[in-house]
Amino acid sequence: MMRAILLHPVRFHRDHRFTRTRASAYLDGELDSEDEARVDAHTHRCPPCAKFVAGLRRTISALGQLRSRDVAASVSDGVLARLREEPDSDARDRRSLGD
Repeated sequence: MMRAILLHPVRFHRDHRFTRTRASAYLDGELDSEDEARVDAHTHRCPPCAKFVAGLRRTISALGQLRSRDVAASVSDGVLARLREEPDSDARDRRSLGD
């Protein structure tokens, strides 16, 4: 009977929204045990939410690596180099308008 309640479409949809809105707190260990269990149970039944949480976990991990000054400097240098290589979109837009 409990399984039928948990798999009910309305409950599943609520848990889907619940998981998406609390994924960050879940990964940070900020949920109480009941809410954490709810997210765990849902991600085991819902591949899109499991993928969402896994992607967020990878993003958080990658951002944590940017705390290193050397990594951050090389990333910013790469971004600046790419921006310098891109054509000036404002100038191109003005030319196309006949200014």
